[in-house]
Amino acid sequence: MSRLTRPALVALLFCPPLAAQDDKLPNWAQKFFSGKDAPPPPVILHDFGTVPKGTVRDYSFRMTNIYAVPMQVEPIQPACRWVSVVKYTAQMDPLETGQIDVRLETAGIEGPKQVEFKVRFKGQDPTTKREFSRDARLVILADSRLDIAIDPGAITFGPVPAGRAMAKSVQVTYTGKQAGWAVKGAECNKDLFTVTTEKVPAAATTYKVTATLKEQAPPGVFNEPIVLKTNDPTAPSLTLSATGTVHPPLMLLGLSPTNKLRLPPVGVGKEHKQVVSVIAEKPFKVTAVDGQGDGLSVVIVPSRRAKSEGLILVFEPEKVGPVRKVLTIKTDTGESVSLTVEATATER
Repeated sequence: MSRLTRPALVALLFCPPLAAQDDKLPNWAQKFFSGKDAPPPPVILHDFGTVPKGTVRDYSFRMTNIYAVPMQVEPIQPACRWVSVVKYTAQMDPLETGQIDVRLETAGIEGPKQVEFKVRFKGQDPTTKREFSRDARLVILADSRLDIAIDPGAITFGPVPAGRAMAKSVQVTYTGKQAGWAVKGAECNKDLFTVTTEKVPAAATTYKVTATLKEQAPPGVFNEPIVLKTNDPTAPSLTLSATGTVHPPLMLLGLSPTNKLRLPPVGVGKEHKQVVSVIAEKPFKVTAVDGQGDGLSVVIVPSRRAKSEGLILVFEPEKVGPVRKVLTIKTDTGESVSLTVEATATER
């Protein structure tokens, strides 16, 4: 296996790293997280800070393939019981983005903790066909307070239809020795929530924390911190998580969150059909689909169900090459949703 040269490291986006390990050179695997313009840090770090015992929190490490070849991510397994990998992007083409979603669970730990784990990136030299790989180092920090507990471990909204307000609560209990311990308020993303705190009557030092998701919260997945302010000088701030998904008025079943669909390669003069289902919270009809062309057409299939309709995508290319179309699906309710279709036409 050939050595990774300095020009190969500099020529990001134009050529891949051509070998595996060389401790005298910058770690090109770290640059999946720092980007091509920033120097790679020695470790990729996330600090959850001081959290109540029992806390469940998620965090996403974002990464981008800045190299000119597809890169694979090997299975990731942190060597501890309090940090787990929920999901990760297993392959990224050049310029594609991905993420590694980790979960912190502090029910079984106390005090300050640190865990380091490796993420191995693997690719292939397009000229020699030799494989190369290198590890990025990720570090998680957290301080689990034994004298502060949260039940349940996070504020979890789950799926919420767009335009609907919803409230969820947790209880935070203090069992330490500080007299008059109190939660004095909370900070949060005010575009999404309002948060209230109130002492639970006839209980130990327990506070009920309620987050109310606003009606105008935008569609999409959210994972937001809620920071509780206390009068404890050793832990003046405690961080909880509020997670959920606001469903848009129209949804496309079975697609990625970005509503992107990749069709298999199709020969010129041949045909490929794919069904896409559109659903909503209220009755609707699809009235038009804009953006068709370059061999891609759409047939609207009326449904007996008032809250769903089907579309048949037909790809029948006339010439060789890639095709990328953004379809706008319009309805009689005035709402619309976009679908990005990518395909490749090959020789007959």
